[in-house]
Amino acid sequence: MKPAEQNAAPVWATREQLASRYQVHARTVDEWRRRGILPAFVVSARLVRFPIAECDEGVRRFRHSARWEQKEGGAL
Repeated sequence: MKPAEQNAAPVWATREQLASRYQVHARTVDEWRRRGILPAFVVSARLVRFPIAECDEGVRRFRHSARWEQKEGGAL
């Protein structure tokens, strides 16, 4: 890691912010967290924060494993 990256504070988001970012329902964000797709920092049941960069990577990995993207031509 570069020295500047070590001192950089992570950027956090609420579940509502992530839902808006990924254009899904907030309950979908909860489900992805439960499945381990999205990492979260849980302080209490009402205070949950998500590291945006790590969540983007989790969604990216999830997206690339979609069956329709693995088919020849990209369509079902």
